Amino acid sequence: MAKSLKDMRHDSFVENMRELMKIHPEITWEKAYNDAMTLWTLHDYSAFKTMEDELGTDKAVKMYGKLWELRSKLEWPDLCAAIGKKPKDKFTIRDVAQIMVKSFALFGNPMQIVEETKDRVTLRCFDCPYTTQVIWNLLIPKDAEAYNKKIQVECNHAIFETYLKLAGLYDEWLFNFPSQLCLSNQYCEFTFIRKQLKK
Repeated sequence: MAKSLKDMRHDSFVENMRELMKIHPEITWEKAYNDAMTLWTLHDYSAFKTMEDELGTDKAVKMYGKLWELRSKLEWPDLCAAIGKKPKDKFTIRDVAQIMVKSFALFGNPMQIVEETKDRVTLRCFDCPYTTQVIWNLLIPKDAEAYNKKIQVECNHAIFETYLKLAGLYDEWLFNFPSQLCLSNQYCEFTFIRKQLKK
């Protein structure tokens, strides 16, 4: 343990937290994770709301999508590693689906593959604390619904179409987002359909 806070320099969130927990015993790993995810959600909402106030809804939605596209590119190497792959490897649509499952799990979202054929893969996510824990408690129902209607389609298309491009599968598979938990209170559904259009 560092002799003093002044000497606490591990260049690591986890190692700093281990020592801070000895000084602040009320901080547990559960509290740290929950607070980090809550703050991240509030930051994400604040970013969109500020863009919307400054630029208007249409431009804010497009900008929000670009933000998620960039973030998806930045996190791609770690997501590949989570399924034992490297960014330069060859990918299948199942690999992309497994990356989605791993990515969502990091944020407390239970997702699974519910359908898999040679031409179609369907995934469902059964909870999204971003919405159910934070947004639904931050905003009144009509405002929460309006917010999710603005961002969800753009956000998810930006993420998963970027994954397809990075995996080299964008020309072969079409992504769609037919069901939203935040509108149905059941699940988010994500589908990949193999393209059969002749060029």
